[in-house]
Amino acid sequence: MNYKLISVIVPCYNSGSTLPRTIESIKNQTWQEKEIILVNDGSNDKSTIEILESYKKDILVKVIDQKNKGLSSARNKGVINAKGNYLFFLDSDDWIDLNTLEELYSNLQDNKNFAYVFTDSVLEGESKGIRKNEFNLFEQMFINQIPYSIFIPRKIFIENGFYDEKMKLGYEDWELNIRLASKEYYGKRIPKALFHYNVSNSGMLISKSIKNHIKIWKYIKLKNEK
Repeated sequence: MNYKLISVIVPCYNSGSTLPRTIESIKNQTWQEKEIILVNDGSNDKSTIEILESYKKDILVKVIDQKNKGLSSARNKGVINAKGNYLFFLDSDDWIDLNTLEELYSNLQDNKNFAYVFTDSVLEGESKGIRKNEFNLFEQMFINQIPYSIFIPRKIFIENGFYDEKMKLGYEDWELNIRLASKEYYGKRIPKALFHYNVSNSGMLISKSIKNHIKIWKYIKLKNEK
């Protein structure tokens, strides 16, 4: 068994215009021990289906099809089919710097008292800037400070119940973070902006929660600059 294998879970829904960039950012990682799990969550556009089909012959990629059930279900489906000891979540319109998986793995090994790690975020698209994802348990109860793109041992994720598939309008990652914290599983910030978050009105999930949080991120950024 390859104990260093990282499974990168990518839910896909009608994301043909951005999906190749996402996949290639994973394939080109400096970290070699990886697999890419693409979960087609009932896409019905031709470009997404063609792109997914083209990757089915790639030895690094596993494509899984399911009926449209939402983001939480798609991520959970990916985890169920993952072989790695570690999980990393990436949506189909976002991407990561080439050394991201290496940084995530190394930092988690160096911080055994933490359950998972995450990086700062580069806001792309309709909003620009760097989001410093500082974690504070009290403040976490009021606003989610942690990006969905966490790096976590598969064992911890499974033992704590996966994503809640009843949450179809967003906040599924926030709920998971609070649930983990309630069991004293805490995350550690890596103060490097390695994760590129595409701020757009299209994508895997269009929700008021995301738009509201972008406004809050801008407020926090301005506050930190003062």
